[in-house]
Amino acid sequence: MNIKSVAMKIETLKKYGNLMRTQYLIYLCLIFGLSVSHAAVTAVVDRDQVSTNETFTLTIELDEFISGSPDLSVLPPSIQELGSSKFQRSSTINGQTQVQMGWKIQLMIDKEGVYTIPAIPVDKYKTAPIQITVKPASNSYSADEKADAIMLKSELSTENIYVQQQLIYTVRLYRAVQTQYASLTEPNIENALVEKLGEDSQYEAMIDGTRYWVLERRYAIFPQESGKLTIPKVIFSADVVQRSGSGYGRILGRTKPVTVATEPSTVKVQSFPKNHDGVWLPSENVSLKARWSETKEKVVGEPSTWTITLTGVGLHENQLPELEFPPVDGLKYYPDTAEKSRKISNSGLIGQRVERIAVVPTKSGKITLPPVSIRWFNVKTEQYETATLEPEVINVLENPELNQSQSVVTPTNLESQESANVTGSTEGQSGASNDLVWKITTLIFAILWILTLMLYLLNKKRPNAYSDDMPQSSRLPNTPNKERLIQALATESANESYQAMLNWLHELNGASISYSDAMERINDKKLREALQNLEKSIFSANATPWDDYKLVRRHLNDIEAALKLKIKNQNNNNEKLRPLYPN
Repeated sequence: MNIKSVAMKIETLKKYGNLMRTQYLIYLCLIFGLSVSHAAVTAVVDRDQVSTNETFTLTIELDEFISGSPDLSVLPPSIQELGSSKFQRSSTINGQTQVQMGWKIQLMIDKEGVYTIPAIPVDKYKTAPIQITVKPASNSYSADEKADAIMLKSELSTENIYVQQQLIYTVRLYRAVQTQYASLTEPNIENALVEKLGEDSQYEAMIDGTRYWVLERRYAIFPQESGKLTIPKVIFSADVVQRSGSGYGRILGRTKPVTVATEPSTVKVQSFPKNHDGVWLPSENVSLKARWSETKEKVVGEPSTWTITLTGVGLHENQLPELEFPPVDGLKYYPDTAEKSRKISNSGLIGQRVERIAVVPTKSGKITLPPVSIRWFNVKTEQYETATLEPEVINVLENPELNQSQSVVTPTNLESQESANVTGSTEGQSGASNDLVWKITTLIFAILWILTLMLYLLNKKRPNAYSDDMPQSSRLPNTPNKERLIQALATESANESYQAMLNWLHELNGASISYSDAMERINDKKLREALQNLEKSIFSANATPWDDYKLVRRHLNDIEAALKLKIKNQNNNNEKLRPLYPN
């Protein structure tokens, strides 16, 4: 074997090895980039505006298990601690286990003013300070309301909004007597999407010398059309245990039915501004942040993960658009599927969209990443603003392995030493070298095919409740929310179907689960994509009309079987009200 053929074989194998190595690193960046996390502690209050002698809850959470507990001795004397409870939970999503533990601490302040909950030490971490505004207790309730000691009030965050802007609707139920068989209706609003914001808040309030248990429920409302938006009344009904002088009223079961309701509310919904063009994002704040998986200098042919997070306050996660990355000479992009999530705060929904891109430099030197920008509408100033990632310059180093391969590609010194006969022989051996490459390539793809087949067989063993070929599951009892969903699907209304689906999901899994999280639990790809497209048809500006009504209606029982939480003795009521006098 001559020198040139050996050199060309080495060069070919190195080039192939570098290619496979680069692809392998790209896959690692995209896969393991998802699991990079850092332990953190967060602290939130259920309300940042309270009245005097009104309890509120401070929740402290950690994303890891520790043996310590919060040091509440740092609380000033003006903030009274009434009690606390500890919780912990773990979950597995897409093969990744997430752990969480925390504490719920009941606090109360008896004087009006602005107070600060200081940073609270928790093991080796510290929470961020939180500001609380305390107002005088309200006495604006009629004598008739106080006589029954049950009051129902509603409140709007504003009475004039833009289309698709978030509106916060708050319902508060005050009770100073024991009730039985209590129920509280949900707001059913036409031409609007309604999302319940987390779990109910429950606290105590002192009004005109009477102590009340208060249940507070919040909703995020997104009007889909301009004009007048009417929020119908919310109704609370229950049986009230009657008092008697002898004290036997409760024992003998003497009750009377009571029904109270809020007043209907009207909101003016404005259309887009006249100069509007492109994506419509009505928000209090939109931000873009970016980070790299590695802070060191980049190397030609080696991928790095570029993570960009788009956050919108008061925006649904599906309102956030896909980011556009202009081409850059010397770089190749390999984007992963975007992650969409939400947080619930005192400001309502906070939507997030996370884009992860594997970036592979193809040449050395200084390369400038162009700016990435999103135009949005500030609902406070009523002006358009732009969230921008500034241009970034990255320094790319030469790759010694690639340089060595390139030096072998053109071995001019060897060519001058070869005769014509040897050259002919070399070409024959070069063909043999190509055969070797093809054999290696074929072997690798055969191994990958076998691994794919094994994964397919493993997944096939799992029960798939959504296949069109499988018989329907046994009929599950219909609740009012499920009946409304069936009716909306029958009338083929995308808006009503989506709203009814949200209410049904919250009934099955609780208000803390988002629509996108619930869809991830559905194994069947066809059904999952149909439900995801339903949400896109509501929020995406370029979405096509949704028409999978029959598919979803045919598999409602199967969806329920997959999503319903296994809670024993679960009532048909959407929410359980806390007993007024717990044992």
